[in-house]
Amino acid sequence: MSRHISVTPLLFTLLLCACRAPSGPDDYGSQERLPEPVEPIVDELLEGEARLSLGLFYEGPRSDEVVIDDLNAFFYIYEETFSLSGYDGARIEGLSSDRVTLSGGPWWGGGVHWEQARDLTGFERLRLSLRSSSETFNDLEVGMNNSDSEQARVKVSDYGFRADGAWHTLSIPLTDLAERGVDLSAVLAPFVLIGGQSEGGERLIIDGVYLSSASDVSQE
Repeated sequence: MSRHISVTPLLFTLLLCACRAPSGPDDYGSQERLPEPVEPIVDELLEGEARLSLGLFYEGPRSDEVVIDDLNAFFYIYEETFSLSGYDGARIEGLSSDRVTLSGGPWWGGGVHWEQARDLTGFERLRLSLRSSSETFNDLEVGMNNSDSEQARVKVSDYGFRADGAWHTLSIPLTDLAERGVDLSAVLAPFVLIGGQSEGGERLIIDGVYLSSASDVSQE
């Protein structure tokens, strides 16, 4: 697998201004109705819980956050193997989730990367929610890196994920990643996604990704 990493910007802004001559009274009855505002789904911090937002895939409460600013923290899409877009349909928390659409090929991947390593020994679990109907994602792995040569990954299927079209909220003990070789005191990539062969067009919805210090968060 090539280790070349390409960066895909997270935010695009399109400003469009249009002018037209007056055309008489507005016909409001013929205009398309705007959708009703979406009420946020709010999770709550547990008593005494430290919760770290990684700057992506999460809108809920947090005690700390590492903002993806493309200077000290980044989200990389490896070799353009997928695209990422907001999704205002099904969600676990907040106002929206995020949708991964695969480009097709022998593998795909991407992840959150930090310029400077951080100590994550104060956290117990990686929490994330996934939804897909494509069996392509049954072999999906998530993990953490200390460097390109020091990686630790686990299979989401071992923590309850199935590509059955339903949401699956996973709670992955960081000790499982430490047992596979990651040094939690010096993490450079706290959330990495790696998958296998795809035809292209397969979709995965991601939401509710954060690190928690709680040791008794149940797996749903």
